[in-house]
Amino acid sequence: MSSMLSWITGNGAQKRKAAPKDAIVALRAHLEMLQKRELHLQNQMAEQEAIAKRNINSNKNGICIHMASLRGPTQLLSAKVS
Repeated sequence: MSSMLSWITGNGAQKRKAAPKDAIVALRAHLEMLQKRELHLQNQMAEQEAIAKRNINSNKNGICIHMASLRGPTQLLSAKVS
């Protein structure tokens, strides 16, 4: 019954025309939010990379031992000895 009434009054056509527009607006808002998030994450990565580069100079011995531990237990012993 309501579909018949909307057909007579024309309200259904307006809703059908507005639906794609609403979807486009929602998608644009979502895209904008994702772009802001991407920029934020890129900034975080750059900050962490800068921190890591600063720490490389002060922690060279710890890095050598850590890298040796990643290679395996046999090379860990040779890394500690040398």
